Amino acid sequence: MSTVKPTVDEYLADVSNVRRGRLATIVLYHMTDHAALEGYEGRDRQEMQARVDRLRQELVSACPDFALVHDIADASKHAVLSVPKKSPRQISTSGQIQRIAGAYMGAAYVTAPYNTGSAVTVTFDSGHTRPLSGIVRQVLMMWEAKLFPVGPTRP
Repeated sequence: MSTVKPTVDEYLADVSNVRRGRLATIVLYHMTDHAALEGYEGRDRQEMQARVDRLRQELVSACPDFALVHDIADASKHAVLSVPKKSPRQISTSGQIQRIAGAYMGAAYVTAPYNTGSAVTVTFDSGHTRPLSGIVRQVLMMWEAKLFPVGPTRP
């Protein structure tokens, strides 16, 4: 989390910055490898991949936005995404992650810092649009809950 949290915080302080938004999704997604392999001392690549895959499935079940972060991170790297065998994509190209100017009733206006009027949005293949900042916040909260669980308080 020592890289993830500052990277996400930098983006959330400047939600109109596409580069920071992409970097935030990349570190949130790749945190999976670190978490899945923490404490694992084996060298079996198949077992390592199986551990990562199991954790990814668990994370998508806990936070559906994690699947979207996966797509955004992949699109940021590959530009155009192929159709995966395991699960459907929600976006197809890196161009679906973009900065848009805000409008009084638009989603970007609501999530952008006061007086900036723009934010990074994600446009799904379905045409639906969401602010990237909300997606990033949800996935960060999921990671924090998983890595730093709060147990019952004791008197």
